[in-house]
Amino acid sequence: MIAVGQKFDQQMISVDGGTFRDCEFSGCVLFFSGLLPVDLRGSTFNECRWEFVGPAANTIGFLHALHHRGEAKLIEAVFDNIRHGVGDGHDH
Repeated sequence: MIAVGQKFDQQMISVDGGTFRDCEFSGCVLFFSGLLPVDLRGSTFNECRWEFVGPAANTIGFLHALHHRGEAKLIEAVFDNIRHGVGDGHDH
């Protein structure tokens, strides 16, 4: 799906493989499986809920398990990489 400048209200949307530039999402449920990249540049989210499914849910579960096994430093390092854009393939 390619959407530019659109408004989405109270919808269930799978974002995998989608381009959503400068869009507004209100009260939506957004599904992400991690199978395809997503472009959300310039978009805003108001009272939306994210659902991670498939491989994305497996990744979240794996990180959760590591954290509860005492690997909090490893998980924080992953989040630091996310915060600083390390390994995301995008120029900042």
